[in-house]
Amino acid sequence: MNEERQDFPVGQENQSTEVQLNQAGSEEVLGEITIAPEIIATLAAITTMKVPGVTGMAGLPQASLGTLIGKRELNKGVKVDVKEKSVNLEISIAVDIEATIIEVARKVQQEVKQVIESKTGMKVNRIDINVREITYPEKEEEPAES
Repeated sequence: MNEERQDFPVGQENQSTEVQLNQAGSEEVLGEITIAPEIIATLAAITTMKVPGVTGMAGLPQASLGTLIGKRELNKGVKVDVKEKSVNLEISIAVDIEATIIEVARKVQQEVKQVIESKTGMKVNRIDINVREITYPEKEEEPAES
């Protein structure tokens, strides 16, 4: 049997899942799969940045999602607490002044929950959203009158 193991070691807070379905649909233990909290934080941050009205992760300089992907600081605005097979998250965001803050925060909660649960198989118990910054659209400078 060809066994493959992906390992993302980060200490005792890793998520482990030992059950996988075989081709007949019954469960068989193939080995341990661990998902580091940093992976969960990155998934949460990327998902958050895609929500309309979110202009960034609080504490990071304003930049597009494409610019931030691949940089370690992308998940700085996300705290992850993994206990057994469940996750609690705290996400700090910056929101556009023209957006309805409560609607943006709820949308972040919904989207992040769906992504984390579907991609990791873990249950998301709680997602706390901290709106730490409001951003304003940059105004074009008007030419000075002479």
